[in-house]
Amino acid sequence: MKGSRWFIIFIVAFLFIMFAIEYHLPKNFVWKPTFGHYDEQPFGCAIFDSLLSSSLPQGYTFSKKSLYQLEQEDTTQRRGILVISDNLRLSDVDVNALLKMAERGDKIMLVSTLFGRYMEDTLSFRSYYSYFSPMALKKYATSFLLKDSLCWVGDSAVYPRQTFYFYPQLCSSYFWGDSLPERVLAQKVLESNEFKYEIEADSLVTDSVTYMPVAMSRQWGKGEVILVSTPLIFTNYGMLDGKNATYIFRLLSQMGKLPIVRTEGYMKETAQVQQSPFRYFLAHEPLRWALYLTMITIILFMIFTAKRRQRAIPVIHEPANKSLEFTELIGTLYFQKKDHADLVRKKFSYLAEELRREIQVDIEEVEDDERSFNRIARKTGMDIQEIAKLIREVRPVIYGGRTIDADQMKVYIDKMNEIINHI
Repeated sequence: MKGSRWFIIFIVAFLFIMFAIEYHLPKNFVWKPTFGHYDEQPFGCAIFDSLLSSSLPQGYTFSKKSLYQLEQEDTTQRRGILVISDNLRLSDVDVNALLKMAERGDKIMLVSTLFGRYMEDTLSFRSYYSYFSPMALKKYATSFLLKDSLCWVGDSAVYPRQTFYFYPQLCSSYFWGDSLPERVLAQKVLESNEFKYEIEADSLVTDSVTYMPVAMSRQWGKGEVILVSTPLIFTNYGMLDGKNATYIFRLLSQMGKLPIVRTEGYMKETAQVQQSPFRYFLAHEPLRWALYLTMITIILFMIFTAKRRQRAIPVIHEPANKSLEFTELIGTLYFQKKDHADLVRKKFSYLAEELRREIQVDIEEVEDDERSFNRIARKTGMDIQEIAKLIREVRPVIYGGRTIDADQMKVYIDKMNEIINHI
């Protein structure tokens, strides 16, 4: 027992030391964009959603419904719909639902690098898509190169013009086309050698610098459709990236005083799964290794204690049969009370039950005496006259209340036992 106690203490101390070492190791971030509501990695949206929930006075809620499902909801309250995805290819059903909501007075903000051809044809724009590489972002960040500029050019009466700076990998996509929507909110500054398309008439060209829209809006009915091509900025990293959170709040302010609903209906299913406690352990390396070490320790403990010392098994004696002693005790009580007739009455009831069960004869029915006596005699081999005499003498004791002495009781019981033994 003493050895087992020291073994357990050693295992607990080992786990504590390993957990402390893993906890203080540098944390490895996962730079894969998920935009998940429960993802606390740089390109998740756990901090983003939490901050907006506590900051927007009009209200900020979370949903997993599609645009079609949101449009089908019977509500008279106008609201802002926010969709964030890195590849938002909307079908014609989604686009039609989106436009119906905008026509009723809702404001829809779509944040993505791609929107689908039907959406682009409907609003007459095109989007330039740039593949995001986490390795390229890390390499660029460690090379201390200049960041790209995003210029806010929205309504100057509300917000003054301001330039925000982001890594190029976070804002590589932009809009272009022959007839862009009527109001540009933010533009990206491109050098002339970076621009891969012909310069459009709607683009502002100054010497070797080109300004391409990255955020714009289009009035539709009573509402508005807002398009943003920089989804990686709408993440935890974007919220914590210096003063650039101001850029996000300026874009969200275009929703006005409407309550905002962010939907995850167009994200990958893996990003929508709510993290269980077990999934939370696996998502963090120190906790993951602590879980692995715990499982290994339990397995080792089971292996080394499988052949433990067997304690002595107590001897369990078979319970003694006390039925005979109980019967003798009951008989003695009846004998001491001199209630001989009652004892004969119980013996007769037992005899009648045995005859009914074994040979289907009811000696309590007086009308069937002849048939019953003949059947008992054939079954037992006893004299029929002797059987008839016994039963007819016992009946007055059973039903008539006649008293008998001990000798008569013994004779009657012995005769009934003889019949039972011969069945």
